[in-house]
Amino acid sequence: MSFQNEFLTLHGEIKKLSKLDQHNFNAESKFSNLKEQVLNVLKALFGETSREYRVVRLTNSPATITKVMNHIANRTSQNIAVNS
Repeated sequence: MSFQNEFLTLHGEIKKLSKLDQHNFNAESKFSNLKEQVLNVLKALFGETSREYRVVRLTNSPATITKVMNHIANRTSQNIAVNS
């Protein structure tokens, strides 16, 4: 359950970061740190061979990471609705 909470927190941080100027050094530094945290969560949830993990590992775009995280969040909420 803690990985899900961490995922939601990181999801919000990435969304905020994607709205910042991408040439801002502080934003780039924060992006690198957030990307590593996202990778750690994705590795724990899905493993290193998952498509989500590989896409995030290869990208340098906050927008792409946001899309991956939105996809996971939507898929998770659909699974919860189906299982209810």
